[in-house]
Amino acid sequence: MVGGLLISVFVLGVCTQMVQPVFAAAAVAVKGGAKVSIANFAFTPGEITIAPGETVTWTNDDGAPHGLEYHDGVKGTDLLLPGASFSRRFDQPGTSDYNCSVHPYMAGRVVVRAQ
Repeated sequence: MVGGLLISVFVLGVCTQMVQPVFAAAAVAVKGGAKVSIANFAFTPGEITIAPGETVTWTNDDGAPHGLEYHDGVKGTDLLLPGASFSRRFDQPGTSDYNCSVHPYMAGRVVVRAQ
């Protein structure tokens, strides 16, 4: 019984190592730009103001998977594993509200100021 448990733990560890890079590769990281951290089931900062054409990068610094769902209809990401990042460029002035696709009570806002 102990041997079976040890094998199960080993197989789970191997599967996790194989699957995690697949999801992490789908996320895009951008150098520079504005940064939002996902930690303790919250977006920090909860509201960020940027210039048109700037990119915002969200990084999952939490221990749980999260996602991004934009209220303006732009596709976000369903699953952002711990340590992964996702970026979006905002070209038009205005306000873009978003929430976590996994935990909808987590909400944030990007304000793109007019030039």
